[in-house]
Amino acid sequence: MRKTLIVLAVIIAATAALLYSCQDNANPSGTATPQNTTTAPTPVPEAGTSAPQRPKPTSPEELARQAMTVAFTWAPTTDESPTSGFRRATKWFTPDLAARLTSDVRNERGPSLQWQQWINDNARVIADVSIGCSGCPPDTDTTAHRVAMITQTAVTGDTTRPVEPGTTVWLTLTEADGRWLIDNLTY
Repeated sequence: MRKTLIVLAVIIAATAALLYSCQDNANPSGTATPQNTTTAPTPVPEAGTSAPQRPKPTSPEELARQAMTVAFTWAPTTDESPTSGFRRATKWFTPDLAARLTSDVRNERGPSLQWQQWINDNARVIADVSIGCSGCPPDTDTTAHRVAMITQTAVTGDTTRPVEPGTTVWLTLTEADGRWLIDNLTY
């Protein structure tokens, strides 16, 4: 029980630090403030709230980490499916990729057994993302390739359980107008 509470406290503290570091109004001088580069999970916005504006320019690694953290963090009691995470992450995707990933595909079978169990348990699924580049083609001025390794944890009350297996996603990012966006992803 104590270990679980410590893990939850660390997750909450890391989330608070990430939120604080992303606030524009936290630095009234107008000078650049270093951003927190932890792999802390990004909170899922409440249902019915508006999506934030497109992110500020950042490195391909940080953009990929932010996008995949949001895409793979779920609230099954309010999200329709894992696609809801991708809908929240569209600000980090090119318009073509966003359209492909968030198209409204109906599945007559309904949610998976695991998704239904998370709903029954009132669980949240938190993603931890690390970005690498092993075996990636060299970067150019407008293209970068990265590999996202995603581990998820289901949090129910004071219980945490790893979601097995982990997920690996290969990403292609493009730079346009001073910012990087994810143009393609494959599993």
